[in-house]
Amino acid sequence: MKKYGILVFIFLFSLSSQLLGESLVVERFSSKDVGKFPKGWRSKNHKMTEKAKKIYKVLVDGNNAYLYVHSKGDAIQIGKKVDIDIKQFPILTWKWRVDKLCNGADERYKKTGDSPAAIYVVFPTWKKWNPKAIKYVWSASALPIGFKTKSPYASNTKIIILRNRNSPLHKWVQERVNVLKDYQYFFGKKLKHVKLIGIMTDSDNTKKEAIASYDDIIFHTK
Repeated sequence: MKKYGILVFIFLFSLSSQLLGESLVVERFSSKDVGKFPKGWRSKNHKMTEKAKKIYKVLVDGNNAYLYVHSKGDAIQIGKKVDIDIKQFPILTWKWRVDKLCNGADERYKKTGDSPAAIYVVFPTWKKWNPKAIKYVWSASALPIGFKTKSPYASNTKIIILRNRNSPLHKWVQERVNVLKDYQYFFGKKLKHVKLIGIMTDSDNTKKEAIASYDDIIFHTK
């Protein structure tokens, strides 16, 4: 399956983010959506969004709502449109948790190109079918943390391994990345605004299961 398909639908939604001082909140998820697909998120078309509703849902732990994803051989990505100047908001933070790895996955190859958890930061270009994107990954492989590669499905999608199969499962992990520096490393100094944040937990190539959760996706000035 072509796993970059969602990246072509970045102009379909209304912008949704919240400016709070030196932070720009993309998503904290809402207890109003508990048991449901998160409001404001979509897949690349109506059919795929309907399928995504069976995989992605909001759960609540105490007073905290978060996104829970259970992939059973699926590869459906969801996204939320934003408009973020990474010169002003270069830092992206979020937290995630992986409860089940799709063993045998390795992002470098099509035949094993699954990820138990991934956050996409997307910068559109005139090539709507192949926009620039950075994919931050919790990998089921033993690829070292900090390892950089490109997607075997789309040359403009660059991958950075933040966690791997040796990282602790069943535990929330906080991430902090400098999107501006990563963009300049991969694409140079001709900056573009972030237009989409994508999420995908997938396991279609390995035919295994992957379970992950996501929360508190926020851009910061520093």
